Amino acid sequence: MEKIFIPEKKAYKANLHSHSTDSDGKLSPEELKKLYKDHGYSVLAYTDHMYMRDRTSLCDDEFVAISGYENSILDWKCQNGLNSKCYHINFYSPKPDKVGMVGVTEYFFNYFNKKLRGGKSAEMLGKTSVLGDFYPDDYSKELAQKAIDDARKLGYLVVYNHPVWSRQDDSDYLGLKGLTGMEIYNHGGYIGGYEEDAGYIYDLMLRDGQRISCFANDDNHNDRPYSSFGGYNMIYADKLDYDHIFAAIKNGDHYASTGAEIKCLYYKDGKVYVGTENAKYIRLTTNGRYSDIVWGREKPVNEAVFDLSNELITYFRITVKSVNGGKAYSRAYFKDEFKAELIL
Repeated sequence: MEKIFIPEKKAYKANLHSHSTDSDGKLSPEELKKLYKDHGYSVLAYTDHMYMRDRTSLCDDEFVAISGYENSILDWKCQNGLNSKCYHINFYSPKPDKVGMVGVTEYFFNYFNKKLRGGKSAEMLGKTSVLGDFYPDDYSKELAQKAIDDARKLGYLVVYNHPVWSRQDDSDYLGLKGLTGMEIYNHGGYIGGYEEDAGYIYDLMLRDGQRISCFANDDNHNDRPYSSFGGYNMIYADKLDYDHIFAAIKNGDHYASTGAEIKCLYYKDGKVYVGTENAKYIRLTTNGRYSDIVWGREKPVNEAVFDLSNELITYFRITVKSVNGGKAYSRAYFKDEFKAELIL
């Protein structure tokens, strides 16, 4: 039996982490739309800090603007400069006009709504809303989990952002429940001097039992000319509209990239088949010590076949590195998704 994970058909290019002048970005929401649309993007999530608004007016037949926001869990009174830990988490609404924030601390909310917005708090507060009580100004995994749980009750998708930039370790992200995914690549963090990707952390979370996707995002503030177009996601949806894009993200019908391509990915008769173009290597990663790699040492490779017959394999994921240096990352696919006898 055959199971197709990444089909050979059109995908929509998306950046799912961006900041506009609604928080600490340098471009207006309209300017961001034009910038990304002019560069071939069909989807942009607006994830301003502590600010969520209806993005319906930015959607058209060629562009989907996702309504979201970025939340932060940290103790502002006790933080230790550059070494303080924090949770940064993106929330995406299931509808562009469904607006309301959970997991918000009063200090962080006031910081962005008053200080950074020139004291125009009354105007801004009229355009955004906090649901329920403010969270305490504190840092804990319990608070992060409560924010995730509260967001999921609203039907939001939840993505855990840049764990390396956030100075976090496995005590902070292992055990979390209800995440849609995590950022395997964050361009803002990378150009700020952090590691190229968080693949190792992704595997720790997967081995922890978290069935989550991975994303590559810009986290652009456009305070530097190269803050955009570093990480993106290719989304496979039947139609370019809000509902279909949201469902594809939720269902894991996408892959993440910094410049490489996964043209096809499918499972058949105990093996996984990968197609790409001009790759330096194609790598298989699993839950255990078994992994494999096809090198393009003499010339670029365009395809690879990996054996998945070992019964101890509970998930696999694929990484492709282009000869130009970009990478592509599939999400993890678990045994009940790829074992032939389970695909009827």
